[in-house]
Amino acid sequence: MAQVKLLIQSAALGLVLASPAFAQGTCDAALQTLQAASSTQDPAQILQAWSAVPAAGCEDFKFNAARSQVSGLLARAASAALEKGDVNGAEEIVLQAPGVHWAVQAVRGDIAAKRGDRVEASKQYNAALDTLGDPGQTVQSEALVPVAERLLSLAQENMMLAGSMASTVTRGGGAAGVMAVAARGLAVEKKAAEPAPAATPYVAPAAAPAADATYQAPAAAAPAYVPPADAPTYQAPAAAQVYADAPAAPAYVPPPAEYNVITAAATKVDSVFLPIRFGFDSDQLDPTGVREALRLVDFLNANQVGTLTITGHTDDVGSESYNLDLSLRRAQSLAAFIQSGNVHAQIFVVGKGESQPPVFTTTYSLDEQRTIARRVEVSFGY
Repeated sequence: MAQVKLLIQSAALGLVLASPAFAQGTCDAALQTLQAASSTQDPAQILQAWSAVPAAGCEDFKFNAARSQVSGLLARAASAALEKGDVNGAEEIVLQAPGVHWAVQAVRGDIAAKRGDRVEASKQYNAALDTLGDPGQTVQSEALVPVAERLLSLAQENMMLAGSMASTVTRGGGAAGVMAVAARGLAVEKKAAEPAPAATPYVAPAAAPAADATYQAPAAAAPAYVPPADAPTYQAPAAAQVYADAPAAPAYVPPPAEYNVITAAATKVDSVFLPIRFGFDSDQLDPTGVREALRLVDFLNANQVGTLTITGHTDDVGSESYNLDLSLRRAQSLAAFIQSGNVHAQIFVVGKGESQPPVFTTTYSLDEQRTIARRVEVSFGY
């Protein structure tokens, strides 16, 4: 009899626990505790309060919002630790984030970059861009546009240092991260205040060679290269501000339903840096340059790009006149390679030499700055 009574009491307790009113009360209590812990900015207290939320019976939208909040707060704490030079502490914090969040991925990119792992850094920054522009994971807000712009720059700079855009161009020409922005029309809209650069239509040679590691660009005479002894050096900018916190907005006004952070950021960018490398003091693609140029060919074909402008840049080592000529020859070499891949696009080539050094998003060594400066910039039109 006692056993039957216990079973009845247990069943009754189960009905109470399963009731909407009880679940709502438990969820609200758990979220209130989490909110109080969040105000402390202490990762340990936040995680302890969060541990009660999964079992609190919250509705999906409340649970997802709380998980996103916790992940963002942990990313902020990890970023603060990184600013103090505590790389391991930052990683320990961010690895405990319970959900996918653009700020978590961005800080993981910062950690990888701090350790010199440029491949992982570019992977994380590109992933953060995708998450930032996904309405299912991030509430789209105009306040996040500067964050998107910063991530775009960091992703490109780290792709240049990694010598690969594997994290942004997938097999078959699919796009993610930076190149997904390009696929939305990154360079279609030009800055109205800036005149279009003087461009020369590229005419391919009668017989374009095969796209392989032994590719030879059309011959072009160039003077012998002699590095000057007093070559100028780049000056790194002041340490960049932590981007994990979105800029404060005076009053939140929900954007239109079709509003997208990445699309809004894309309208402010007219070209992308691509890590397509050439031999030293040469206009010939090196083996890694061939590999990345083939990725570009895949992207152009997959996205049916109709117009393409290739702008060559050099670092500041060498004379201005020689670097200007070298940058143009490199752009022409890449154009020939692309057309050998059956890309049916009108291609324009521009050489800028060392005249337009990049504006860096964060601090890099002199060698890293010059690696980024030796870039090919590409603008896409449809």
